[in-house]
Amino acid sequence: MSTYHEQPLHPLIKWWGEFDFELHQAYSWRFGSLYFRVIRKEKEWRIEYHRPQNQHETQQDWQKLDPDELFPAPINFERYMFNQTHHTFYLMPRMADRSVVIKPVQPIYIPTGQRSTLFISTPLWLSGFVQSQREALFDVPIIRPKDTWFGQDKMQGQLCYATLVDGSTDLNLLTPRPFRAVTPIHFYNDTNQQMRLERINVPVHSLPLFYSEETNRLWTSEIKVFQDSIDRPSRIRIESRTPPMAGQVSFVQPARTDSGGFITNMFETLF
Repeated sequence: MSTYHEQPLHPLIKWWGEFDFELHQAYSWRFGSLYFRVIRKEKEWRIEYHRPQNQHETQQDWQKLDPDELFPAPINFERYMFNQTHHTFYLMPRMADRSVVIKPVQPIYIPTGQRSTLFISTPLWLSGFVQSQREALFDVPIIRPKDTWFGQDKMQGQLCYATLVDGSTDLNLLTPRPFRAVTPIHFYNDTNQQMRLERINVPVHSLPLFYSEETNRLWTSEIKVFQDSIDRPSRIRIESRTPPMAGQVSFVQPARTDSGGFITNMFETLF
């Protein structure tokens, strides 16, 4: 069994990866306010975790803990049964399992004929994978977002997550955070009126996830929003290539759902 060495609060983004478990070995972490432990038994994987009632999205530090660290109460337990467990375990980040609605503190306007890019970040999920299993054993938010409704009225719309706005037109002003992924959204306003961005429904479950060691960030594919007429909905496209500003990236996770490259309207109102 490997010897544990206490580690300080980690300044780096990358907290995930492949872990090697001997029988009855445990790994423990603190991801923000979420305490999490994975234990390998001969015929089962066990997880133990504590999530406080109130979590703060600004708490973005993480730490590897002593395997036997005492967690705060209450502690949740889950068991996953196998004929025989394998020593390899993958702890991975994923995008949220439904759309995330962001709302800028102040409305954003894009004048007629202008092109603009908004960099936003959205919260990540924590997933566990083992050899020979394509589906995750568990899939939980690191920091659980609040629920919100997005739509024209209470009958037509969809249940989404709401998150604190962390967006900027300047990537350098967006702080790298371990539990959030950056999505560039490009706007093309070819109408004769300026666009007004108030609530944006970002379909993160349709976005693949990448990691850039060069920028020390997690990234998704780019989204492009084309507005040609005030009488028609926007044309919204998910780019297949990775964002050029991310530099060299490595693939982390596929999109949860296949949008075919095109998605439905992201806005309640635009003009």
